[in-house]
Amino acid sequence: MEPKMLWTILLSGSALVIALGIALAYYRSIHSQPPAPPAEESAASTPPRPDTAPTPTRRASRGPSHPHSRAQTQALKQCWFVVFDTPSEATNRGLAARLNKRNAFYDAELGVYYVTSQSAAYQLTIAHSSSPGRLPPLHQGGEHPPLDGISVLIKFINKRSVVRNPSTFIDLVLDVHALGGRILTSDREEIAPDDFKARLTDNSAENA
Repeated sequence: MEPKMLWTILLSGSALVIALGIALAYYRSIHSQPPAPPAEESAASTPPRPDTAPTPTRRASRGPSHPHSRAQTQALKQCWFVVFDTPSEATNRGLAARLNKRNAFYDAELGVYYVTSQSAAYQLTIAHSSSPGRLPPLHQGGEHPPLDGISVLIKFINKRSVVRNPSTFIDLVLDVHALGGRILTSDREEIAPDDFKARLTDNSAENA
């Protein structure tokens, strides 16, 4: 055999051995790696995410409290009148003296006097008997047009606060009536002094 042909056979054999070695190494590298988990198992191991965030719960808000009915409002207010028969400077001075005696507070903005009951359970608002209801500052003295009369408005939270201790209200109305006039109900109906007093004292006895 010629030397040239011999070298060709040797080189071909070496190349074949190298190729077989590379193929064997690649085969071993593939089989040495751990198998990849199935797609279903991978999806099962991942916790599902909710499509939307949970809606936060809200506490039900309380609706607005119902206002007092008109009947309840009227039950919390009573208005009486004392109308003078012959208004004069003398009745003005007499009224001023009676307000000063009870430490009445004058509200210059509204033109009314406030008298607090002895038990401090309710308050009386003294205003002019005619619209717009403003009274002059009688406690300051001076000359003022004669007043036709006064209105006495009772404001209280609990009706029993008046009927249990009506003396402040009764005494003021009767004392002003003594100047010479008439006692009128909220409907402008005249009522005798004894009937007026009995109405409140009877209510006081019933609610005691």
